[in-house]
Amino acid sequence: MRVGSQITGKIIELYPEIKKFNLDVAAEFSDEKNEWIITLSKGKDTLQTHIKTGDALKCIEGEKCVYFGNQLMGFIDAYCSGSDACKV
Repeated sequence: MRVGSQITGKIIELYPEIKKFNLDVAAEFSDEKNEWIITLSKGKDTLQTHIKTGDALKCIEGEKCVYFGNQLMGFIDAYCSGSDACKV
């Protein structure tokens, strides 16, 4: 399994809100930044955040990705809360 797929799978496992709100998540490594770029999307709304390689590996090992969790909650607040965009 590719590392990007592992990161995506672990993020989905650690953050059930992604499935609850039917969000799309993808992970891609940026050679330029030497970090993982995590993209959250729902329809036309998209948020990209970066995770350092060491933090991404910790995430795969089962630790919560604290910075990512904050970004995820911000995305849900901005695009899902109080709207029909992420109706469950």
